[in-house]
Amino acid sequence: MTTEEFSNEFDIQFNSIATNDAPDIDLYEKSVYLTKAQLELVKNYFNPKGNKYQTGFEMDSKRRNDLNELIRNDKSTVEVSSTQGIDPNSQFFRIQNDVFLIVQEQAKLSSTDKCVDGKYASVVPKTHDEYQRQKDNPFKKPDDGTAWRLDYYSQQGGSKNVELVPGYTVTEYKYRYIKYPEPIVLTDLTTAFVGEGLTIDGVSSEQTCKLSESIHREILDRAVELCAGHYVPEKLQTFLALGQRNE
Repeated sequence: MTTEEFSNEFDIQFNSIATNDAPDIDLYEKSVYLTKAQLELVKNYFNPKGNKYQTGFEMDSKRRNDLNELIRNDKSTVEVSSTQGIDPNSQFFRIQNDVFLIVQEQAKLSSTDKCVDGKYASVVPKTHDEYQRQKDNPFKKPDDGTAWRLDYYSQQGGSKNVELVPGYTVTEYKYRYIKYPEPIVLTDLTTAFVGEGLTIDGVSSEQTCKLSESIHREILDRAVELCAGHYVPEKLQTFLALGQRNE
């Protein structure tokens, strides 16, 4: 959908809910709601309980296609010196700043043991609670087949980093990730709102949704619901209830 199509269909759907009580929603507000709806849908793809189909990111071909534009591959050999590690063996590796969620990862190991040296180990995300419970268990600690990653991204030296807790020294961190979706901006904000300094996620120039066309109307529908929930919540509830009865 083009930015004009997003705007026009937003008005049609919102007016059908709010009827005579519909306030004027400007292009900046529409952009905010569309961008918020887009991020919400992307998050819900990784939490099946958050969407009505109860399906996750790779549960069907549509889901995979919807997020195809956000998938990136990268590897890091840039180890960041830090004294903030939670474990004596902690290593920090720099990753791309647009990382939203990591979906697959491996760590290349270095060792005097020729059976281990150069081998890629699976990286397993761990919460801090899991780390605390398992760090002293010899049967669960990282070995030549695994490395742990503390499930958070730290900011050091102006970059985003991951903390790995390996059984052997790591020389390369390779990962596939979902990047943050770019905002949907329905007009050039610097010309449409002169002097107000408006941006959405740092973007002020006009741009449509960068995701697959297959998800555009889902984003639009959710954006309208978010807007109606703010301006005419009682009419939104009635609208949704009628829709559920008619399904």
